[in-house]
Amino acid sequence: MKIEILGTGCYNCVELDMLIADVLKELGRTDVEVVRVDDEKRIRHYMPLDEIPGLVIDGVLASTRELPARETLAKWLSGVSEPGMA
Repeated sequence: MKIEILGTGCYNCVELDMLIADVLKELGRTDVEVVRVDDEKRIRHYMPLDEIPGLVIDGVLASTRELPARETLAKWLSGVSEPGMA
């Protein structure tokens, strides 16, 4: 699994990064690649810049602007449910 955190370093981008790290640790997932994307051109490939932070899971835009709920994120990262717009 590959996770991309789309953002330019704003508060919510950092919060999303920490939330993902916490959930991955809780799930015992060490096989997940987490990439932080701050290049504006790459971010715009998925979404407008004014909707950061964005979360991409295996190439699918899972959420924008808001942090996903911890429970939803855990389902996505454990494979229980497919990511979709939150």
